[in-house]
Amino acid sequence: MKRLVSILSSVITAVAAFGASFQSLCAATGKADADIVTFVTAKREQTEQTAKRVGVVLPSEVRKMFAAAAAGDWRGVSNLFNTISLKYKPYEQGDVTNRLDPEVWYPVQEVGGFCEMLAFSDPKYIRLFANETFKVVPAGSVYFGGTDPGRFVITALSSSHREGRPFFTITQNQLVTTNYLDYLRGMYGDRLKLPGPEALQLALTNYVKDAERRWQHDRDFPNEPRQIRPGEEVQTVNGRPQASGTTAVMEVNGRLAKDIVEANADKEFYVEESYPINWMYSHLSPIGPILQLHHRSLDTLSEAVALRDREYWTALTQRLTGLKITDETSLDETVADAERLKGNPGGFQGERAFLHDDRSRQNFAKLRSAGAGIYAWRAAHAKSSAERRRMVRDAELAFKQACIFHPGNPEALWRYTTFLIELDRVEDAQKLTTAAGKLNPDIPNLASLTNYVQQVIDWKKRAQ
Repeated sequence: MKRLVSILSSVITAVAAFGASFQSLCAATGKADADIVTFVTAKREQTEQTAKRVGVVLPSEVRKMFAAAAAGDWRGVSNLFNTISLKYKPYEQGDVTNRLDPEVWYPVQEVGGFCEMLAFSDPKYIRLFANETFKVVPAGSVYFGGTDPGRFVITALSSSHREGRPFFTITQNQLVTTNYLDYLRGMYGDRLKLPGPEALQLALTNYVKDAERRWQHDRDFPNEPRQIRPGEEVQTVNGRPQASGTTAVMEVNGRLAKDIVEANADKEFYVEESYPINWMYSHLSPIGPILQLHHRSLDTLSEAVALRDREYWTALTQRLTGLKITDETSLDETVADAERLKGNPGGFQGERAFLHDDRSRQNFAKLRSAGAGIYAWRAAHAKSSAERRRMVRDAELAFKQACIFHPGNPEALWRYTTFLIELDRVEDAQKLTTAAGKLNPDIPNLASLTNYVQQVIDWKKRAQ
């Protein structure tokens, strides 16, 4: 039990750090559209009602934040939300006397997170992502939003997040937090079957057992492939393993997401990916800017699904970046095109507003790389050489398009590099990481990725 408590503590700490925010030097203040005012009003009422129910007094900064949001003062909201996060966010280190009740915090976070995007992104591309998502997710479905845009934008621009209209919007990243599940139950009631504390405890227990088994395997068979996964931080305490880190957190989140899918067999599911969840790979297919999560594992992705996906993204890539990336576009050409998009390129035929919106470019690169990851997984697990060739082709097209959207997106870069190495194209992998480093030297963990590629090259030379 002590180990489980330790794991839970690590999980909660990691969850509190979730939701990476992009950096930008620009900010905007604008008039709030009617649907945004409706969202802010609904979340203010939800916050006030919850605060009254749990018996807490809302800090003045929270009330000021809602007023700024209703007035369209996105920079003001951003500043106030940062203050609120520092002083009142649950689970933070230090003084906890003023921390908000988690069920009060979530609607505050949803408004603050959305308005921060309006402060640092072009609203046109926020709307574009939302509209394209609403096109493909049917009413009454369940939508898992992962990244900040995927969660907060859809939450804000739904007809009613609280009432689950047009569909239920939740984030897979915080399922491991009991209070988040309580928050969801308070909104969705008996319309959506959600796991309770017992299910969370079971998910934690089963994960710990699985991590122990894999850890013991790696100790007993050091010459076999490691079973402890990248990102699982395993430490030995009193001779026993304790796992933490992002991978461990998402493993437990993934088990709870699976519980939700299985408990709601009458509903369709859709995912905007943050961190990959292993069990989902065989259940996912691309649709619009996101992924559909099927109840049953798919034997293969049909040619019709892949064709629809490539046509969608080829058109969107050309519209936003002015470039038509095809199967015939080489890696050298892709890198050169990405370099030409820096600054103010002459003869540019895309949308310049998009070209200079770093946050939106990151978002669309992340979306496209999620689909590429599905194709890459399918290629690695293909049942025939013909299927493998088809999935490799679709994966590489998707990776190249993600690179054009933003060559510095860390998830896209890591996935594309790993994909090239698995295809025994290590020199191309080095070419990609070198170019990405020149264009975006501040990519997180770029040095580790570059070193990894060099290690593979050195290993190949020694093996010759």
